Amino acid sequence: MKMSTSTLLPELSELIKDQFPSGSKINQSQLNKLAQDPLAQQKFLARLTKIMAMISNPRIRTGFFHAYLRIYAHKINKDGRHGSVIMEITKRCNQQCRHCYSRSQRNKSMKAGAIKQIIKLVRDHYKHIFITGGEPTLDKRVLSIARANPDIMFFMFTNGGPIDQAYARKLSAIGNLIPILSIDGNSQRRHDYFKGKGSWKNVMRAIQVLNAARMPWGYLSMVTNLNAREVLSKKFVKRMRQRGAILARYLEYIPVGMQAKPTLVPSAETYYLMEKRKQEIIENYEIYMQETAQKKCLGLVFFDVDGNIKCCPFFHYYKYNIARGSVDGLIKKTTLDWCRVKYCGECPVYSDQEGLKEQLLKEGWKPTISFNRENSITVQLAKVMSSNYRLFLKIKSDRGI
Repeated sequence: MKMSTSTLLPELSELIKDQFPSGSKINQSQLNKLAQDPLAQQKFLARLTKIMAMISNPRIRTGFFHAYLRIYAHKINKDGRHGSVIMEITKRCNQQCRHCYSRSQRNKSMKAGAIKQIIKLVRDHYKHIFITGGEPTLDKRVLSIARANPDIMFFMFTNGGPIDQAYARKLSAIGNLIPILSIDGNSQRRHDYFKGKGSWKNVMRAIQVLNAARMPWGYLSMVTNLNAREVLSKKFVKRMRQRGAILARYLEYIPVGMQAKPTLVPSAETYYLMEKRKQEIIENYEIYMQETAQKKCLGLVFFDVDGNIKCCPFFHYYKYNIARGSVDGLIKKTTLDWCRVKYCGECPVYSDQEGLKEQLLKEGWKPTISFNRENSITVQLAKVMSSNYRLFLKIKSDRGI
């Protein structure tokens, strides 16, 4: 390995020598950029030190090294939910989850050109890519995309069903594709209620083969009135860590479609519990969890399967498509529209979904598909959400978090 002629921190230089023995590949131009910025080196070293403490698999360590070398060399400073993009690579799925927002267009997959544009955008402006579906493990391109882009860390939301021993070994060999398993309870009965019969056994099997392959993984839990106290409990988080999880994410239930159950919509107390526990988990480092709270939602960068640019996976409207020009410019225009809408609290979908829709339709937004209520939030459920959310804001104001 040809080392940079510029000065590196001694600790960082030693880490590089240990991580990249003679003959290993490293992006020399990125290393040179990093070497010119002592503060960036310190941040890079601090981040890597935390990662090395979490992960023992050398290939995964190398994957994170490449990704964060690019991030700090390019001075990508976006944090929280704004540091990554979400890419819906396919609509294909092997399950029919009770709370799924993606129930139509089951045979669609994202075009190769759109994927190429997204990766180019991320390389220069964002930290990571979250891959979603459908069920992304059913798209064979996922593995080759990660393999071809070793300087980007990919995280993949999956129900775990298709992850067998061979797939786990491939993930471990690639090094920069981390699965995030959807786990909505701590028992077969609870999990299968949301995911369908046999889902618990499938995800437990996925955990076994991932652990056997020394492949780190995370979990995502959908929070509802039914499972909130279970999946948000310290006991559940501890159990997930004991099973091998290294990171966690929580998402409030969005009641999509005519079959959605209003009884699952988080009550004010449930919503408060979720927000309070998320902060406790982060502050007490019960497990690694990204801080995503904001005073007002500034929108995600979400590319749906058709290349439409959205600010929320659960709000099925858009204004611009990735094929229409400069992607970075289109994202800024989309975010500007989103941030102009007035509502109470952080989440516009929970606060006033109908008001959000009305305002953005005036701005020229349109449905992402030939619309039907099976793929949207009904007016009645939107009212339940708004009522619960307003009461949550009052509880939050009275008690604090």
